[in-house]
Formats: sequence, structure tokens, C-alpha cells
Amino acid sequence: MIGKENLPKSINFLQPVLRPYDIWSNAYQWMFEIGKYMLIAVELIALGVFVSRFVLDAKNTDLTKDINTQVALLSGGNWKQDSITYENLQGLLVDVQKIDKGQQINSVIINEVRNGIPTGVDLETFSFNNGRVSINMQTTDFKAFRDYESAIKNNPSYNKVSFNTTKNGSIYEIRVNFIIDGFDDN
Repeated sequence: MIGKENLPKSINFLQPVLRPYDIWSNAYQWMFEIGKYMLIAVELIALGVFVSRFVLDAKNTDLTKDINTQVALLSGGNWKQDSITYENLQGLLVDVQKIDKGQQINSVIINEVRNGIPTGVDLETFSFNNGRVSINMQTTDFKAFRDYESAIKNNPSYNKVSFNTTKNGSIYEIRVNFIIDGFDDN
């Protein structure tokens, strides 16, 4: 039935032109009638893929350059160091916040004790731990020392006051120990 389809019309009365019946002739005829359009379509698709590859590569290159520029900017010395400093400060603030909750503020008590020391007496060491105060002082003014001793002993906020005094030449070395009354040692 392949060969009996449309016969070409011819005015030649000698022999009618017939379609060939062998496979090679059919393949040759199909290739030049239908296959050439398929080949053109495949070439157009390949050309479209080729052009789109250039466009996508150009976009990829631009994005890579932008990313590398931003990475270089962020990994610069100042940004990196500032980020580390910021993280350290955040950690420190979290630690301070944890300590601040329920922490008793001792600065007022310490300031009161230190301000009670007269000007003629030199403070050598000062220790404060859970309401216990230990002070080492030196002075050449015995009257200033006696006034300070009586002020500490007469203060109702201080308990178990003890003074230890030694004299080296004209210098009095004084050690004072006492407990602050009502100190909450949580």
C-alpha cells in the first residue's frame, strides 16, 4: 500500500511514474521530505541551548563575583574583629545579667567603711567577704587612730570588733577585724 498512494500526474504516455517500493528508496525520500525539517528543528533546539548556556554562564559569573565581593568585605579584618568583639560583649552581658539577679550590692557598705577611715591613717589592705571586714592600716597620728577605734567600736552596725596594734618606731601598724551586722550572706 505504500507504493499505491498518490501517483504523480504525468502527461507522459509512455510509462507512468511510480513510487519505488524498496526500503532504501523510501528512506531516501523520507529523509529529504520529512527528515530535513526534523533536522532543522533539532539544530534550532541545539542552538537555543547553546545560546541559553552563554546567558546562564554570564549570570552565574556575575552572581559569583557578587558573592565573592561580599565575602571579601565581610571577612575583612575590621568586620571579623568587630563580630568577635560583639559576640564577646553579648556573652559578658549575659553573664552580668545572671550575676545581677539576686546579687547583693556591696559597694554602699564598702564605701561607708572606707570613708570612715580618717585622713591621718593610711590604708594598706582591705578585705570584705560575706560581711566580714579585715583592714590593715598604718599611721603616725595616734590620736586619729584612737578616734577611729572609738568610732568603730561605738557603731551599732559592727559586731565582734577587734583591734591589733603594733608599734615600729613612730609608725603604728593596725589590724582591724569586724562583722557587719545584718549582712545577708546569700
